[in-house]
Amino acid sequence: MITMKVLHKILFTFVFVLGLSLTAMAQKDDTKKPPPKEVPPVVNPQPKPPPKPTPTPRPESTGAVWKSDITYTA
Repeated sequence: MITMKVLHKILFTFVFVLGLSLTAMAQKDDTKKPPPKEVPPVVNPQPKPPPKPTPTPRPESTGAVWKSDITYTA
């Protein structure tokens, strides 16, 4: 009974390896070539406009002052 199981595993392994070998050989003999790729369209970039000058901050625009009429008494 044990020898049948061993013989079955050996036969299964042999058939499996044979199947993989035939599959690999069939892929190697493939003479069909893929279709040629299409030529991509040519894109010519537009000239970029000159950069805008950065505005310099004016000295009088330093910030806002908030005046409050609330008084605190202790």
